Amino acid sequence: MIQRSLPQPSPLAAVDAKRIAGNTLAFAIHAVVFGVLLVPSTWTPPAKPARVERMTVLPEFVPPPEIEVMPAPPEQPVIERPRPTTVTNPIQTTVPVVDSPPVMDEGNEQAVAVDPGPPVEETFEVGPPQLATLAYDVYPPPRYPRQALRNGDTGTVVLRVLVDAQGWPKEVEIETSSGHRELDRAARTQVLSKWRFHPATRQGRPIPAYALVPIGFNLP
Repeated sequence: MIQRSLPQPSPLAAVDAKRIAGNTLAFAIHAVVFGVLLVPSTWTPPAKPARVERMTVLPEFVPPPEIEVMPAPPEQPVIERPRPTTVTNPIQTTVPVVDSPPVMDEGNEQAVAVDPGPPVEETFEVGPPQLATLAYDVYPPPRYPRQALRNGDTGTVVLRVLVDAQGWPKEVEIETSSGHRELDRAARTQVLSKWRFHPATRQGRPIPAYALVPIGFNLP
C-alpha cells in the first residue's frame, strides 16, 4: 500500500504581506526625511543690529570777529568870533556951584535933652484857653473801684482838663463816658488831685490850655 504524504506548508507562507508592505513604507518615509535633513538649508539667521557708537562732541570756541574801529573824524577848527565891545557913554554929572560961603553955627546955646518917657512894655494877650496836646509830668493811674471790679465793668473815659500856666489841673469834665459811673468818678478824682501836666506855651511863655485825657479801665 502506497501512502501519500501531505503537502508541507511553505516557509514563505508565514510572512504577512501587509506587515511587509507597512514596514517598507515606513522605511521609505524615514529615508525621505533623512534625505531632506541632509539637504543644506538656505536659511540664515537675522543679522544683528548695527551698534550705534556714541561720539562726544567737544564745543569749539570760535573767537568773535574783530570789530573794525573807524577813525575819529577830524576835529574842525574852532572859529573864534569877535566879542562885541560895549561902549559906555560917560555920564557927566553937573556939580552945582555954590556962590555963597557955607554958614557956620557959632552960637553958645546948649541943646536941651528930651525926656523919652517910660519904656514901652510889650503887650502879651493870653486870650481864652485853647485845646492843646500836653505832656504828662506826673500821672499815677487811678484805683479800680471795688464795686466796678466785682461787677467786671470795663471801659475808657475821656476827660477834658483845664491846665493852668503852672501845669496844675483846675477843671476836669467828662468828655466821653466809659458807660459806668464808678469808673468815670474814679478817673476824674485821680486826675484832679494827683496829676500834673507840662503847660502849653505861646511866644515862649506858659499859658493855660485844655487837654483831652483818655483813661482806660481793663481787667486781665
